Amino acid sequence: MKRNSSGFSINFEWNSLIRDIIRSFWAIILIAFIALMGIDVVEKSIYTPTYTSTAVLVVRSKLGTGGVYDSFSSSAEMAEIYTSVFKQNSMKKLAAENLGLDSFDGTITTSVSDSTNLLNISVKADDPELAFKLLKSILEVYPEVSDAIFANAVVDTISEPKMPTRPSNSRLTVYRKHIIVLAMLFEGGMIILLSLLRGTVKEEKNFSNKVDAKLIGTISHEKPHLSREERFKRKKRAMLINDAYSSLRFTEDYQKLATKLEYMNRNQSKKSFVITSVAENEGKSTIAANLAIALSDRGYNVILVDLDVHKPAIYKIFEFNDTVETDFSDVFSQKIALMDFKFYRYRKSKLTIAFNQRIHQEESPVISSGVIRTCLEELSDKADFIIFDTPPISVSADAVTISSVTDAIFLVIRTDSVPVEDINEAILNITDGGGNLEGCILNDVYKPFTLFGQMGSDESGYHGYNNYYGYSKHGKTASFGLSQSSEEGVSEGPLGK
Repeated sequence: MKRNSSGFSINFEWNSLIRDIIRSFWAIILIAFIALMGIDVVEKSIYTPTYTSTAVLVVRSKLGTGGVYDSFSSSAEMAEIYTSVFKQNSMKKLAAENLGLDSFDGTITTSVSDSTNLLNISVKADDPELAFKLLKSILEVYPEVSDAIFANAVVDTISEPKMPTRPSNSRLTVYRKHIIVLAMLFEGGMIILLSLLRGTVKEEKNFSNKVDAKLIGTISHEKPHLSREERFKRKKRAMLINDAYSSLRFTEDYQKLATKLEYMNRNQSKKSFVITSVAENEGKSTIAANLAIALSDRGYNVILVDLDVHKPAIYKIFEFNDTVETDFSDVFSQKIALMDFKFYRYRKSKLTIAFNQRIHQEESPVISSGVIRTCLEELSDKADFIIFDTPPISVSADAVTISSVTDAIFLVIRTDSVPVEDINEAILNITDGGGNLEGCILNDVYKPFTLFGQMGSDESGYHGYNNYYGYSKHGKTASFGLSQSSEEGVSEGPLGK
């Protein structure tokens, strides 16, 4: 097991991070609405507005009756003493009685401005009018208390109290924008953290540190070219290397893989290959189809067999819409003989395809028998390469079973899709099941993050064009049997006489 195949590790890759943020942007918006509703709920349930009325007094000391004032420092000391006088319970009681109230329902705060003899006095209450009246009452009754204590003190009001017009305690709505922004930043930070800690293979350079198999090749990310109508209907289309809009980089990736299969065929006499994946939607069927096309374009007789009886996809990739009575699964379930099965030629190439169009959930026990081996032996005489598209390993053990009688198996891994633990477990299942795992194909690999890369151009700054010049008169595919010559308009294929 690879050292970093499990546990938490930081996996930074720009494209993956940006995709996660875009895909999870709805969560960021949702958390903003939750924060907004939370502010309203809190304010309505626990927030109580309070109002404050304030006055400013000046405290002076006097000598005798001549009106001669003492020093400034003496006045400042008296102002400090008055801060406690105004908060006495006796002062509150007199102020309440002056208003005809049973109690003083407010809070008095006092302070002296730094290095001055200015005394600030405030009354806080739940009602703005009550706060104003309580402070006015204090200013009316304080001489009864202060004159008895400080005969040589003079207190004058220099700023009269006013009726407060708004709460003095901060409402959460004041900080609504700040709270929402902080909530969104927190959610965004969690998305980024989870993205960085996700234990998947995100790019080619960290493959060897995570996966217990060698990397046989990579397939670049390719954005499908869809019309407006197709985009509106959210139609999905597999990208083939002979599509007019396929980029040069995408096509060259498959040509490199085809070269490696050529080498295995020439030097190791390998001709039957299984293409599978760990989970669904990793692109194994598209890779199988493009490899078959790439090899047939080089002049080889290639047979592409769809053995994914659980979720066949090859017929969708080649846009095969003909109604057929039999699927290739009927051959290895012994419902029909291989010689009677109708194969299909792809355009005028040397690629022959065995389609499945129906789901056959009950076929797995039959695949484990020797029928598939017999079919393989008969097909081997008719082709240079045989490529099998099989179900994902997490769905069925068919791939492991089939690989035990074929020359090699390739495991397709889509970047940032399947946990590394599941990949390594699938590799262990293949090797334990007797399959010859040749290596892994890393699919949907994004180029290093650059401005031009995100605009969809390849290294040379333009898209490659591998144009084709129309189909045969029978369309993309034409059919013929194993014991038949090909039909009109289609050259004789590898299964013909």
